[in-house]
Amino acid sequence: MCGVVGFSWNDPKRLKKMTQCLRHRGPDGEGEYLDEFVSLGHRRLAIIDLSPTGHQPMSNEDGTLWLIYNGEIYNYVELTEELKKKGHCFRSKTDSEVILHAYEEWGQQCVTRFNGMFAFCIYDRTKMQLFLARDRYGVKPLHYHLQNGRLTFASEIKAILQDPEVSRKANDPVIYDYLAYNCYNHTQETFFQGIEALLPGHTLVFDLRTKQLAIDCWYHIPMGNRDERMDEEELLTHFRGLLLDAIRLRLRSDVEVGSCLSGGLDSSSIVCSLRQFTPEHSLRFQTFSVVFPNTEIDESSYIEKVVSLVDVKPHFISPTSSDLLQDLKDLVYHQEEPFGGTSIYAQWEVMKLSRQKGVKVLLDGQGGDELLAGYLFFFGYYFLQLFFEFRWKTLLNEIANYRKLHAGVQDGLLTPFLLLTPPFLKPYALRFYLSDTLDTGFFKRYHGRTSVPDRMYSYMGLNEALHHRMRYGLPQLLREEDRNSMAFSIESRLPFLDYRVVEFLFNISEKFKIRQGMTKYVLRESMKGILPEEVRSRAGKLGFPTPMDDWMREPQVVRSIQNIFSSDSFRGRGYHDLSKVENLFQAHTDRKIDAGQTIWKIVNLELWSRIFIDGDRSPLAN
Repeated sequence: MCGVVGFSWNDPKRLKKMTQCLRHRGPDGEGEYLDEFVSLGHRRLAIIDLSPTGHQPMSNEDGTLWLIYNGEIYNYVELTEELKKKGHCFRSKTDSEVILHAYEEWGQQCVTRFNGMFAFCIYDRTKMQLFLARDRYGVKPLHYHLQNGRLTFASEIKAILQDPEVSRKANDPVIYDYLAYNCYNHTQETFFQGIEALLPGHTLVFDLRTKQLAIDCWYHIPMGNRDERMDEEELLTHFRGLLLDAIRLRLRSDVEVGSCLSGGLDSSSIVCSLRQFTPEHSLRFQTFSVVFPNTEIDESSYIEKVVSLVDVKPHFISPTSSDLLQDLKDLVYHQEEPFGGTSIYAQWEVMKLSRQKGVKVLLDGQGGDELLAGYLFFFGYYFLQLFFEFRWKTLLNEIANYRKLHAGVQDGLLTPFLLLTPPFLKPYALRFYLSDTLDTGFFKRYHGRTSVPDRMYSYMGLNEALHHRMRYGLPQLLREEDRNSMAFSIESRLPFLDYRVVEFLFNISEKFKIRQGMTKYVLRESMKGILPEEVRSRAGKLGFPTPMDDWMREPQVVRSIQNIFSSDSFRGRGYHDLSKVENLFQAHTDRKIDAGQTIWKIVNLELWSRIFIDGDRSPLAN
């Protein structure tokens, strides 16, 4: 993991300022390359080959190619051997050098050879081009700004904002999607006008002569029906082998590797799978967890089952609302775009704890829910699919099991009604469901322009819904994890997003995702004998939760929120109906409703506006 910056002209002072802005992404080294056409900067977080030979920007032998790169190519060992057989000579043991030689050998198609997470730029001096590429699912970020034929790009938006010629203007259509639908990072647009994200699985070529930019999609998730060609036991064995190999590859490191451990199925599967490898990967392996003792959201009992089975060294942290207030400015700054809830702070605290314990790389289970229907609302898609396919006996059985296993959680039962709601009524139904406080004028300006209802809240089969979630829902989680981990110079690795695992799961039937009222069927079955049975068979899902509703009622938090809601800056934004906001907050503090998420989004947006749009260095001041 590292930080990259660059632009299509020569300016050493501006490059230094932008590169320094990303120091948290790479505290182990800094490098620059400039000529009359480009300026490239890099901050290094040393993970593989810690020697100076891993320094970036890195060139090929004759200096015609220059690379700046953020990420990990997990199959770099195999690619190195393949490229050596083709005559390439290596000066280092880094995965960075593999990218350069792969580009020499296969050109822009080199990206299809990589199993990993990456965002990089290759300056091709022969072609006079900048070639930018991003990994299949967008684990690593890359943003850019194009104005008057001048291209600027960086790992984080805050680096681009160091350019005084880039204006700081809020992107209201994106803000509308965030407030109205809790949907963000789902298109190339960001919360900043004029600054865009290179989408997952895309490349960008900028011609330094013509000043023309071309973007191309190099990857789509293929979908099929492979399960029809293998029996269930064969399918489970194959999936287990793919997941274990994905974990094995992500243990390649020259620094210590640990793991997040929530007590849920995904992170527990990763940690428990360590026993399948040599003892060096499990002995004193460190895990990091958030717990809230004596609360409904505490998952200590599941975590303890995993810790006992694998004999790892666990670490725990229990953040409070006071901690959140203390860290809030830094959290909003590092995230650099608004986010949907305080569970992000729980993850922030895990990354901080890992940094304190000296663990530089963490495995995590991100992506498992999107691939395996881990969220209960996915039942709604499956129920409708069974209905329209006339599989009514299976439908009644699944509904009965859902009601038995998820009593009190109505998401799966209510989702079909939302999906079948006529398009012109959906925005109004969602306003009610999400406790919307939008200003009427703001709502009328943007509700007819957004594509979110069609993308995220329309009827489709379960596998198609999962596909949409990977494209339009997962990116926000990956952004949040990247910024949280990088804030503490931690590399986060995600085995479930190994492309072999992803493609396999999109080539099997829905019945291997949901069965008998349980999600993640194929994972549960393949983890028999690996996971503690109490974890493997648990029906509920929490992740890294926080007591958000309770936090939003604690006196010191209430005072801070009241100060925000009464401020001139908040009242002048034009996003909210102020009386609705006040009434919602009062009802929440009076415990008449739980509206913590809506309140958080209102507060988060205002703090983001103060820091990034207004340039306020004390956003929480009275």
